[in-house]
Amino acid sequence: MNKIFLLRVLFFLTAFQVSLGVSQDSLLVINPTEVGFSSKHLAKIESHFQRKVDRGELAGIVTLVARKGKIAHLSAIGYQDVNQEIPMKTNTLFRIYSMTKPIASTALMMLYQDNQFQLNDPLSKFIPEFKDLHVLKTPDSSLDEIFEMQREPSVLDILRHTAGFAHGLGSNEYDNAFVETGIFRPETSLAEMMTALASIPLVNQPGSAYRYSIGPDIALRLVEIISKMDADDYLEQFIFGPLAMVDTGYLVSSENTHRLSPVHWIKDNKLVPIGVRYGSPPGGVLENDWSVNNYTVDHEYKGGSLGLVSTVEDYWRFAQAILNGGILNDKRIIDESVIQLMGKNHLTEQQQYLAAINFQESSWKPDTLSPDIGFGLGFAVVENVEGYSDSKSKGSLFWAGAAATYFWIDPVEDIVVVAMTQHMGVDGVWSIERDLTKLVYGALAERRKSN
Repeated sequence: MNKIFLLRVLFFLTAFQVSLGVSQDSLLVINPTEVGFSSKHLAKIESHFQRKVDRGELAGIVTLVARKGKIAHLSAIGYQDVNQEIPMKTNTLFRIYSMTKPIASTALMMLYQDNQFQLNDPLSKFIPEFKDLHVLKTPDSSLDEIFEMQREPSVLDILRHTAGFAHGLGSNEYDNAFVETGIFRPETSLAEMMTALASIPLVNQPGSAYRYSIGPDIALRLVEIISKMDADDYLEQFIFGPLAMVDTGYLVSSENTHRLSPVHWIKDNKLVPIGVRYGSPPGGVLENDWSVNNYTVDHEYKGGSLGLVSTVEDYWRFAQAILNGGILNDKRIIDESVIQLMGKNHLTEQQQYLAAINFQESSWKPDTLSPDIGFGLGFAVVENVEGYSDSKSKGSLFWAGAAATYFWIDPVEDIVVVAMTQHMGVDGVWSIERDLTKLVYGALAERRKSN
């Protein structure tokens, strides 16, 4: 395995933090029948994942299902730490990795509603280093095989992943440059990250194709520039605080480290935590380098692509606010009209086609996008229900994190589902998503059948 590639994935697994508060009281869980679910069938979520735990496929998992703003299911199955046999709890802390992206995108769009920028504004209006970027001849070209930009990347481009940046998760010359320029160092601030990004070419012409990227890091840097606030302070003041997301941030305080789940993997047919003792899977954390448990150390990087720690209950608060049109418990964080804009597919037909190809070729998220799935401003969007062959309604929003965290919002059925575990190279996030989808909508269909 290429060491540079391992370093890339290591960055994805490294902790980057803001202080977490004291856990909130457990939320009220109602009888599922009150919101249209079959209690018997929704309870299958627990038994289903318990079997996975019993078979050693999964250390543990927390799942939450809400409908009409009320929680119909909340369960903690298995272990937070399988090696120490620490039980999973509903307030366990998880590294949410790319589930940081929707939050960062929302933060930027909160400034959009205040007329602080336009979506077609070039990035160089705020980050001058992006004025004279070059573009690789092909994604796998040498870094000296470049073209001029046909146009500058815009704010819209970074929100929908069409700016031409990538994520640096491969092992070619372009990806290696991410390490060499220091983009992925915990000591690198967002401002320094932008300078490093400007020193390497784009992978493709801005606007020409969807390519999963570190666009949300750029989005959060724009938040800093426009608001004149540090990113973590902005998130705390305008999202986490109003929504009572007391366990969400970039740093786990010393009194809460016992609540942080390690990331697990299977070694020699045994489920173990990643770390110095048991190592890591291919492409995982490097022994004697940054540890996945390093969330108690503060760093300069406060990212938009990854870095947040959260709980299932906290993330439900964020997702529920999005479903509610930007409001939760009389606290509005963003206008409903802006949420509607974010929830629309912003990919062209060509961009969407290339999105499907890019994700089919990805070993990390093979099933994320298809010709039937578009991308909005921070979320994947279900476009064609029939082609998607899933139970989610048209217009449903979703995204996931690298260590098998996942959420979706179904505006038609008024459903929010959040699931969190900590696994690399084990029971993939999309397997969990497919299982949960069948179980949740099966419980809904069964209740309707009985009425």
